[in-house]
Amino acid sequence: MGKTSRLLTLAATGLSLVLPAPPPQSLPAQPSYQELALDGPSIQAETKPFSMVGITWPEGTQPVSANVRVQRDGSWTDWQPLQVEDDHGPDPSTPEGIQRAGTDPLWVGDATGVQASAVTSSGTTVSDAKVILIQPGVLATDADEPQASGVIQPEASRAPYPMPSMVSRKRWGADERLRSHNGAACARPKYTTTVQAAFVHHTADRNDYTRTQVPAMVRAMYTYHVKSRGWCDLGYNFLVDRFGRAFEGRYGGAQLPVLGAHTGSYNANSFGVALIGNFENAAPPPAMLETTARVIAWKLDANYRSPHATIMLDGSRLHTVSGHRDTKATACPGQQLYSKLGWLKQRINTLIGGSVSTPLYRYARGIGFRYLGQPFWGEHRTRTGWATYFATRDVFSSVASGTHSTVGVFRTRYRRLGAGSARLGLPVTDLYAVKGGLKQKFQRGWLIYNQPQGKVYVQYGRAS
Repeated sequence: MGKTSRLLTLAATGLSLVLPAPPPQSLPAQPSYQELALDGPSIQAETKPFSMVGITWPEGTQPVSANVRVQRDGSWTDWQPLQVEDDHGPDPSTPEGIQRAGTDPLWVGDATGVQASAVTSSGTTVSDAKVILIQPGVLATDADEPQASGVIQPEASRAPYPMPSMVSRKRWGADERLRSHNGAACARPKYTTTVQAAFVHHTADRNDYTRTQVPAMVRAMYTYHVKSRGWCDLGYNFLVDRFGRAFEGRYGGAQLPVLGAHTGSYNANSFGVALIGNFENAAPPPAMLETTARVIAWKLDANYRSPHATIMLDGSRLHTVSGHRDTKATACPGQQLYSKLGWLKQRINTLIGGSVSTPLYRYARGIGFRYLGQPFWGEHRTRTGWATYFATRDVFSSVASGTHSTVGVFRTRYRRLGAGSARLGLPVTDLYAVKGGLKQKFQRGWLIYNQPQGKVYVQYGRAS
């Protein structure tokens, strides 16, 4: 294994891929994490500087009401309620679980003191409550603007819809060592079967943050989800700020169906997009909505989903583009954002050009999705063409090779050779039976299965 990459194997599908290894990092300037015991109904303390605050308590506590105010420049702010959205989290049945319940975190800027209160719905003291204060520090890259990958044009003939420009985990300063905080098993990303739906959230945070504060806000949220709530990683798959910038959330590869922790009981086969801010009373800016539409369009189109369809998740019928409140009684994603879901669906449909018509999709439909299973790695560019990895077959396409698939032992061997970037080139036939086994022709050779030996051989060059 090289020093610049780490090989991860997806056991459920047999897929191997290379993801970036955690880069060498210096810790941010003056980071800190503080936990203050909230032994009574309220607490007041002067502290080390912090920028984000939240309150946690043991799972299973009856409903809690939490409020906070902070000291900045010697003055105290007004009291502010903290949002309690316990369903922003992992599925209860997953090993990740929810270690502690709590509020959504609140960005408060530079503060040096805190007053906090937390009581149950019956007015009693919350046992073992903790006030969490996080200072994510400052990185030199916080003020950098990511390089745009070009203007995305909503062309109906372009399919699948291209991945929008996105701030990577490395760019926003994710400390990848933090993913091991709750055990070695957490460091390895978990994958679900496919992508069927998008859930839209808001972070219930403030709306007046600056451009340069956003990377630090994401780092602080990441810290809170892992160290305070006990999750494996940042809960959301993607985040969007009010300036229209998209951020990569949970680790594991943005193109893949990474199992997030954003909509408890509905995380499987879905992804979560969180708009940074509180949109109960304030409307999300147009740039924010446009980027949200582009992120969702890219993920749905690659997996052959319509934004106007409905699907079954955890026994409930939901729209492929849903708000968090569609799964339970919650304010998320805020009334002003929830009211925009109709616009989002229509915009997504315009971006992806309506119906699916790619060669890969037509090939898959001809075979039958009942035989292929669901797309795991949605339609994506390779070095030499396009590919979609389904549950039972990998389908490849290019102008030069046509559209063909690998399956069974040929799929396994071709993946080990590098699949779409393999020396063999792309498949130019599907497999077919020959005396003593099976054969499949590629642009620069063959895969040959010798049935008596039970082995697959590679033959390069011209073959008859």
